[in-house]
Parts: sequence; C-alpha cells; structure tokens
Amino acid sequence: MLMRSIAVLIAVLFASFSAEADTSYTYKAVFLERKAPIVINGDLSDWEGLGVEAKPLKNICTYGGGRRLSPPINQMDLSASFGCFADPDNFYVAVVVRDDKVIMGEEPFGRTHHDDSVEIYFDGDLVRRHQREGQTDYDANDAQIRCTKDKHGKVVLEGTGLFGGRLFIFPGLWESLGIVAAIKTSSMGYIVEMKVPKGVFVSVPLGVGVNIGFNVMVNDDDDGGNRDSKISWTADLSDKSYMSTRHFGSLKIDRKGP
Repeated sequence: MLMRSIAVLIAVLFASFSAEADTSYTYKAVFLERKAPIVINGDLSDWEGLGVEAKPLKNICTYGGGRRLSPPINQMDLSASFGCFADPDNFYVAVVVRDDKVIMGEEPFGRTHHDDSVEIYFDGDLVRRHQREGQTDYDANDAQIRCTKDKHGKVVLEGTGLFGGRLFIFPGLWESLGIVAAIKTSSMGYIVEMKVPKGVFVSVPLGVGVNIGFNVMVNDDDDGGNRDSKISWTADLSDKSYMSTRHFGSLKIDRKGP
C-alpha cells in the first residue's frame, strides 16, 4: 500500500496558491512518548501511521537579498508542503518539494540559497528582541537551517545563527550539534527529512504544551544562476526570516501520538 503519510503530503502540494490564506500560522505537532522509529534517509515510509499533519507553503516571496523574485510558473515549477512531530529528544521535519528542475551543488558554501534548497527556522524560547529595522533580532535560541546538496551529491547544512552578536555560520556546525538530514530526489522533485535534537534550541523537556517559533521556506533555481523563486509557510514575502523571528509562525506540541 502506498504510504499514507507521503500521499497526504504530496496531495497538499496541489492545493492552489490562490486558496484562502492561513493567517494563524500555528502548526500542531504530534508528540511520541517513546523514541521515534525513524531512519533519516528521505524515505517517509516510517512516518506512516504517526498522524502527522501536512501544511502547504502558500506564500510567494516577492523579494530576497535585495532582488526581486519571480513567482513560480505553476505548481510543477515550485510548490511544497511540510510535516513535523517530536519525541522526547528530537524534532523531526519532512518537506516535500514539487520541482520540475532540481538544481543543487552549483553554489559554494555560503551561497546555497541560490540553489534548490529547503530552510527550516527555529525560535526555541519565543523571546522577541526589539531591534531596529535591518538589524537581527535573533538570540542564541534562534536559527536558520538550510539543506541542499554540494557538487559531490553530499547533503550540506548551512544557514545562520547568532554568534558573538553577529549572524554567522561555518561548515559542519549544525552537524556537530547532532542535526541530521537527508535528501531524496525523484522525477517530481525532492524530499528533505531532518532530525533536530531539542537541546540545540530548546531547554525545556519536550511534551504536550511546548510551543516554539517556526517557519519553513524553499528556494528554487531553474537556470543555474541566482535563485528564481522562493515560497514560505508564513507571510514573509520579503525573505527576512534569516535575520528576524518576527516573521515566524509557531509550532505547538498539542497531542500525543500513537
């Protein structure tokens, strides 16, 4: 039987961008009281039966990095949905991307936002710092994790975090903190599967009632140059989540899983 979880995630991809917008941006996650029986390999068959909810990325970014971005031509060009759950030690995130031209491995570390890539954002304590426009309001519990492949086909984790008061990332940082990711490509696009240890961003025990900041975005490159399009779960139309948590939604663990 075709895996129900994958079928649901992929089905959501075909929801129209013109559908009524979700303005609450609260994702309700399942909590497993035991260690999740998950292997991080991009195959979501082991998500079957966990009751994970799928959410589409309906917001189309108009600007990114000071450049105007083009909207996706259609859903085959770029569309995506995500699901997430937690166990006592980790968050698990899966993003299913519909992309008829997957381009990865052309950009060096630090510029992978110009390749096809998925970005996951966490705010572990929901403390909002008030900074002037153009300055980061991240604290030590906030970060962007970008997932793509390098020119050798190896999964690469990039993104930004706050170090010494500045946004910074260096190769191997997220991996050294125990974050694990996999990418599985197909003729329809690709799947990113990721495990994030709770201690990277969250200091409280995971369980029902835990609420953190969260966002998911996807970059699209169609021609090997700079990125062409970007979509977001929340209404971050100017692509500012990499430096500001004010554009995040929330991820709330609201029920126990099977």
